[in-house]
Amino acid sequence: METVVKPTVGAVIADSGRRRSYASGEVLFLEGDHSHSVYVCAEGRIRIFLTTPSGRELLLGIKRAGEEFGEVSAFDGRPRSASAVALEASSVFELPSNEFAELLARSPELAADVLQNMSAQLRRTNDRLVARNSNSAMVRTGNMLVELSSLMMKAGGCVDRCELPITQGDLADWIGATRESTARALARFRKAGLVETCRGRIVVCDVIGLDRMIAAA
Repeated sequence: METVVKPTVGAVIADSGRRRSYASGEVLFLEGDHSHSVYVCAEGRIRIFLTTPSGRELLLGIKRAGEEFGEVSAFDGRPRSASAVALEASSVFELPSNEFAELLARSPELAADVLQNMSAQLRRTNDRLVARNSNSAMVRTGNMLVELSSLMMKAGGCVDRCELPITQGDLADWIGATRESTARALARFRKAGLVETCRGRIVVCDVIGLDRMIAAA
């Protein structure tokens, strides 16, 4: 019997949506905006984040090709709960929220997949909040670099050496640390030969070695 391959949520949005392109740093939507659409990343990377009352960013995730985002507001109709900005030149498929809701109404399996994906995102966010409040700045810095590198490796963007287009300031904001403590952590990683820092980017030279160093800290 031939196996039927179930389309992913991202594939369904891509099939029905309109393709749009964004330059590096361009905003797709901001926290508090009225919601009109759901998205799936086609190329590049999209940063999803919250902004705290003090102005710091809390990174929720980085979306890559095939990954959907913006679907929460399609369920409750409320304003955007997070912001989305292109980390690099990117393209997405955009589908109006009402059309997405119609697709979910016609396919209980698709709706279940969306809820499962949202649940996984919530768990990752909760884990990050716990780590932010319980681990040292060095551990949080290392964990974030390993997580971002692992995402790139999963998407085929690197093998052993991963170049991350982020600044030290970005990294400090995402992990809830001062720039000074983040810089000290990066200095330790550089001394161990695990990372390199350049203008506008951080290169993880040894993802496994960095993960081991953090686990032993």
